Amino acid sequence: MSIPAVLSYAAAYLSLILTAAVLLRDRHSFVHRVFAAGMFLFAIEEIFRALSYNYAVLPDDVLYWNRRIITISAMLPAAWLLFSVSYARAESRGLFSRWKLGLLGIGLAPIPLVLIFRHSIFKVAELNGPDQWLLRLDSPGWYLQFYLLIVSVLILFNLERTIRSSTGRVRWQIKFMALGVGVLFGLRLYLASQALLYSGIDTKFGATNAAALLVANILFACSLARGRTLNVDVYLSTATIQNSFTIILAGIYLLTVGVLARVARSFSPELSLPLGAFIVFVSLTALAVLLLSNRISRKLRLFVTSHFKRPSYDYRRVWMDLTKRTTSLVGAAELSSAICRMVSDSLEILSVNVWLVDESQRRLTLTGSTSIPQTLSKSLERAGTSAPELIRYLRENPDTVDLDEKSFAWASEIENAAADSFRGARIRYAIGLHAAGDLVGVMTLNDDRVGRGGEGTLSTEDSILVQTLASQLAASLLNLKLSARLRNAKEMEAFQAVSTFFVHDLKNLASRLSLTMQNLPANFDNPEFRTDALRVIGNSLSSIDAMCARLSMLKQNIELRLAESDLCELVNTTLDEFKDNLRGALERDLQPVPKTAMDSEQIHKVLTNLVLNASEALNGNGVIRVVTLHEGDTVSVSVRDNGCGMSEEFIENSLFRPFQTTKKKGLGIGLFHCKMIVEAHRGKIEVNSIVGKGTEFRVILPVS
Repeated sequence: MSIPAVLSYAAAYLSLILTAAVLLRDRHSFVHRVFAAGMFLFAIEEIFRALSYNYAVLPDDVLYWNRRIITISAMLPAAWLLFSVSYARAESRGLFSRWKLGLLGIGLAPIPLVLIFRHSIFKVAELNGPDQWLLRLDSPGWYLQFYLLIVSVLILFNLERTIRSSTGRVRWQIKFMALGVGVLFGLRLYLASQALLYSGIDTKFGATNAAALLVANILFACSLARGRTLNVDVYLSTATIQNSFTIILAGIYLLTVGVLARVARSFSPELSLPLGAFIVFVSLTALAVLLLSNRISRKLRLFVTSHFKRPSYDYRRVWMDLTKRTTSLVGAAELSSAICRMVSDSLEILSVNVWLVDESQRRLTLTGSTSIPQTLSKSLERAGTSAPELIRYLRENPDTVDLDEKSFAWASEIENAAADSFRGARIRYAIGLHAAGDLVGVMTLNDDRVGRGGEGTLSTEDSILVQTLASQLAASLLNLKLSARLRNAKEMEAFQAVSTFFVHDLKNLASRLSLTMQNLPANFDNPEFRTDALRVIGNSLSSIDAMCARLSMLKQNIELRLAESDLCELVNTTLDEFKDNLRGALERDLQPVPKTAMDSEQIHKVLTNLVLNASEALNGNGVIRVVTLHEGDTVSVSVRDNGCGMSEEFIENSLFRPFQTTKKKGLGIGLFHCKMIVEAHRGKIEVNSIVGKGTEFRVILPVS
């Protein structure tokens, strides 16, 4: 068996394996089935070519097998053209619906040639060397090669557009598939052009076809290894359309050169190969001159703009410029002025103004302009008494309003109030600034557009650009408006939180006094109890005085009065205030700890809150255990009880959040306040709890 036959059988075998692999992955996918059909046809073509190497000895045998090869070759381009249109193309269904008749025509075009004129494709088979034959083309064969060349150009054109429009991982996944198809049909484009130029097919290129198919199979396998499916979506950009159109124009021009060479040979059969090469060289030089011609380039751009609707504005550049100009702006006036300048620069309109709608939706205030001084904003606001009518209309009509078609008295009022700024011009367009269903402002454009003779008419693309910038401005203005409301709400929330903290501390003092008063009748005759009761009452009154004195400070962040203090001493003093006033037994395990910088009054609040919470969690016969500990560069105090405990869900979602509580009369602010105090000391508060078994709070503070 000859080497070309081995190559053909190997290429066919690998093609059939890929056909089966693709169908097994997803036989319901359209692009998978088209790819499998194309690979199957490649395999059949190579099998016929291998058989021709083994059995084609006489000229008639060569013609017999090559007619079958070219029949399969004629079917291949239609399948692969369909693949090139559907592979990695997000808009493939739309293309099929628009071009179905054209695709069907391309697919059916070679059928008459291979069925009716199959025996007339080749004139004769001539021996062109050892085991090499030159098949002379008759007219049907020449037209078939012309068809193969055209469809090969279309396939390469479609795949080139796809690969150029892809980015990132999508390109990483599809590039080997596109390269594989490109290898196959780039070679076929060359062979078809050679066949047209010399009116014959040289069978020595059969081995080249087989080798190319082997290389393509390897590339296809790499592509399938990178992605488990061929269903990838790529959206084509307008820039890709223009660049690809240049390439297809070059293909058409080269095709024309081939036709001219064919005509030249028909008139001069003795035309030699060097002369033909010279014609191609001159043609390529002429093509280069045409592509470098400014006039031709300009006509090409105009043609693409007219027929492919290329946008007049580079929206990507405009958006990046907008982001760059407005990122650091936080004021409505600065933001509005920046957008006014952008619209003025992009549309070449001299006078662009932005007006904000007030809370009553009855006034328009000038916040940005390229022509009106900001000092006139108040007088213009007072002059525009008809603003409500314009505001109502723009709230219901989001499109650009041409004031030549629908006039409003407000525009005339503004023009009269600022006559110097509107000299020779007038307000022509009004665009509502809509965001989240709310009208936050109005953008107005004058009719003083540069180079338009005072007409200033906006095209459809002009309106789209203005509305895009207006939408961005509206969203930014709404964010500023909502931020102002949020600041006000936070100030009110802070006031409420301060009030709640104050009430909570009073509640703790009241609870302590209540416990004392409850035990007073039964222990009044006990001198020691009376002494403790007087001390509790005196300390409570002192705490109330201190709270009132520091109330103005609590409305801001917690301010600490740090001093070197002994945590054990502070814990002892705090616990003594609860003597005989808790629901359970109180145990102390106060290990010696180094002094640390703390605000004793604030930490006293934390300890008081934790002990009261532990007492309320008990059922009357429980134990509250307080422990101090020194670990490394931290000191800690823990308050543990064996009461009702808390669920993990409550600890995670609600425990340290304000206004979240499990107590019937609780305010839900104590632990939130404790956490704020501890964190202000650069410490942390930890909690462990088991439902039905108890809870432990641990306050950890740094030593220094």
